[in-house]
Amino acid sequence: VYPFLWLKETRYLCLRMNSFLRSLVFFVGVVATTAKQKSLEELDYRIYPRRTQEEAAVLEWGNSAIISALDASIAKFGPQADQAALLEVECMPVLADPMTGTDKQGEKVEKLDNAEEIHGNMAVMTMNKASQSVISGYQMAKIAKASGAAALLIVNIDQHQLDDIYRLEVDEGESGDDIDFPVVMISYNSANVLTTATVTEGMSEKDIVNHGMPDRIRLYVGGDRPFFEDVDRTMYLIHNLLTDEECDALKEKAGATVKSTTDEVSFLLDRTLHTEKMINMKTGTLHQGMWQSPMGKGIEERLEQVTGFPKEHYTDFVADVFDGAPGTKSYWLPHYSDQSDIGAEVLTTISIYLDDSGPPIVFPSARKQPIKIQPRKGMAVVHHEVDPVGEDVDDEEGPPYNSIHAMMPTEQTTFMVRKYVLAKPLSNARRFVVPLFGMVGGAALLRWLYEKMIAQFGASSGPDYFDKLCIFVPLVIIFAIAQYVVEQMNKGSSKSSDEDKEKKGKAKKKESGRSKRSKKD
Repeated sequence: VYPFLWLKETRYLCLRMNSFLRSLVFFVGVVATTAKQKSLEELDYRIYPRRTQEEAAVLEWGNSAIISALDASIAKFGPQADQAALLEVECMPVLADPMTGTDKQGEKVEKLDNAEEIHGNMAVMTMNKASQSVISGYQMAKIAKASGAAALLIVNIDQHQLDDIYRLEVDEGESGDDIDFPVVMISYNSANVLTTATVTEGMSEKDIVNHGMPDRIRLYVGGDRPFFEDVDRTMYLIHNLLTDEECDALKEKAGATVKSTTDEVSFLLDRTLHTEKMINMKTGTLHQGMWQSPMGKGIEERLEQVTGFPKEHYTDFVADVFDGAPGTKSYWLPHYSDQSDIGAEVLTTISIYLDDSGPPIVFPSARKQPIKIQPRKGMAVVHHEVDPVGEDVDDEEGPPYNSIHAMMPTEQTTFMVRKYVLAKPLSNARRFVVPLFGMVGGAALLRWLYEKMIAQFGASSGPDYFDKLCIFVPLVIIFAIAQYVVEQMNKGSSKSSDEDKEKKGKAKKKESGRSKRSKKD
């Protein structure tokens, strides 16, 4: 009995100690997070964006039926974006031997072993900064030139950031003028796409030609096309997502929609949440749904194309205005995109700058180091609430600290819009009814009904009942319109019949008067 009681008591003490340690860790985490919130301006940030439009290039292959394209970064040596005649080439990609430009001893080679095959084509080489024998991109370009290459494609091997690319620099003390052909970099994931371009399901290894790469690829300047910049495993930027005209049009719509966060603007239906953390700001939802303008449809189709998320999962734009009144600062305290109160699971948040000026977005609890993203007009900041490999961004308990973000204080008036990508698609009924009621001034009624549904049936079932209501309401409206039309038609027919009777009565009176006169005659 005594050993049993001793073990039981020991287990009890261990459980108490474990509970105490968990509470202590949680308390330390809260204190640390609070300290971060209080000193956002003092954190050591990784600053983005780093890529510019001057380095944007596109690798493309295929025909008019199916065209595939990859994002590439132009090196600072060789032809530049403003030298399109020299930069743009079309040739065959050939895997270099050795791919790294170094021999088995790690020494740089002077010429590639397959120089004859490389001659007149695009040499494909790899760069892994983690390798001890890595050589610079400029040195690779010199090797490719000695081998007769018409262009050089360098693959960035980074196991931690599979979509990362950057602009290759010239070696210290070198001018780079001796490189007279284009040199570009693509990411590891892009290289996987390139080397499976001609591989089909079930194809045997012996049937794969040119390591799975197409026989011809085209390199040209990106111009104002959207291009990507990898920031973190759960975050990336899309440059040039919106044109200047689209940004200005959204600003005009936002200006007529937003209201101060000091007013009652926190509506569940509008997804204008966390307004208590918005200081000196205005916010509002641009309800469009299925009533979008051609410009709005074009933006959603572009988003669907570049992100891969189906447009049925997008919410409408929520507009945020940092109202830079004289002597005041506008900012948004740290928060995360939690919409569990309305039964919505947010997969991804897409925030788009509509101005070149304004507050940067900061992620103070990013994995490796805090991240700061400076504004750039038309650029989108895409961050996932769920890890792309299928795991939650953070622990199961508590908020997703890695996705916590804030807007730094600013005295400038600036505009932003954001869209949420939801785990479940929005119903067509809601996309049809909500904007329609907004157009005729019935938005307040729908907001009230939505919050009643949430309160009555909970966050999990309330939205479903509201969607059913959205189906019922149009039917009632159609029925009411139909009934009104029928009533008007009946009134018209009864009125016409009355007029006919009146005409017939008058005609009879005239006829009887004529007959009486004829009898007298």
